[in-house]
Amino acid sequence: MSKLQRACYLWLLLSLLVAIPTTASATLFSPVKPTKRTEAQLTNRLQRLDLPLPTTVTDAFTQRKIEDYLGPGGRNTERMLGRANLYFPVFEYYLVKHELPASLKYLAVAESMLVPGAVSSARAAGLWQLMPATAREMGLRVDGTVDERLDIHRSTEAAVLMLKALHEEFTDWNLVLAAYNAGGGRVRRAIRAAGSDTYEQVKAYLPGETQRYVAAYLAAAYAVNYYEDHGLIPHELPGTESLRIYRRISLAKLARECNIRPATLRRINPMFVQAYIPASATGYRLRVPAGRKSAVQRFLWGRPNLVELPADENLELATTLAQERGFDPVRMLLGVRGDRLIYATPVWSFRQAQEQLLLDYLDDYRSFASL
Repeated sequence: MSKLQRACYLWLLLSLLVAIPTTASATLFSPVKPTKRTEAQLTNRLQRLDLPLPTTVTDAFTQRKIEDYLGPGGRNTERMLGRANLYFPVFEYYLVKHELPASLKYLAVAESMLVPGAVSSARAAGLWQLMPATAREMGLRVDGTVDERLDIHRSTEAAVLMLKALHEEFTDWNLVLAAYNAGGGRVRRAIRAAGSDTYEQVKAYLPGETQRYVAAYLAAAYAVNYYEDHGLIPHELPGTESLRIYRRISLAKLARECNIRPATLRRINPMFVQAYIPASATGYRLRVPAGRKSAVQRFLWGRPNLVELPADENLELATTLAQERGFDPVRMLLGVRGDRLIYATPVWSFRQAQEQLLLDYLDDYRSFASL
């Protein structure tokens, strides 16, 4: 064997020795890159989700949106998935209540990435990105003190009722989503211009953003259901509980008295624009960190505030325990602290008649006692 041949063999051997561990290292420790899926595969996967509209992936925009959600650096998507675990049960409740497809919950992902305090440059706000005028038409309060577009329950029911009304008018879910994005008036004009109410013909007369809106919804639905195949892990968030507050109180004071971080209380209640809850006869829903609801209730007891009792609560047990703790609902309703009132029943008085009237109408603790 010549010197040249020996040199070639030696070089080949050294190359193999270097390449083998490098390959093994890449296999064991390199991040897994998701494989590109064909249009047919994407369509097949979307069809399994039972969405309320046709799910054929026919354009590059849908695939690009899916890649935006699930491609490299998907931290925003992981945070969105964590919020989905908290908010989707609320969405599903109102969608089922108003007899709409539960899969419309993915629309909020396309709208806001499930950020409750999201505000767009056009002044749309909240999970469902409602405009101020639209929100007020739906009965939401939007002003410098309270913005109910940022309340999860109130905004969700308003959005669901909007979708229901739009579906009653347009019937085609493609047109419904287009109307939710661009407004019913814009879709009606597009239908007249197209001379047809078929979405494929109407689409050309809609704004570019609206034309892509259905695709954005499909991409959101795909991302929420197939994120595991792309190596993403939801960023779990601490849970919350809610109760209704009727009296005026600052979030800072509530946080201080109930051992809750003020920043946390403000973050999970963005609807209170000025960081206080105004007095209200119907009350406002306050969200608190999981495990702190009882502390807030204890703080509110003994003050002229009503605390909502869940509908499935054991009322008899609630009554017994409330009495054991010295909670007097009648005096509470009259705005008197029971522990500071020396109560002597007169033969007759307006106050006694007033209390008796309350007792006649409120013969359980449903609306004002909670344990």
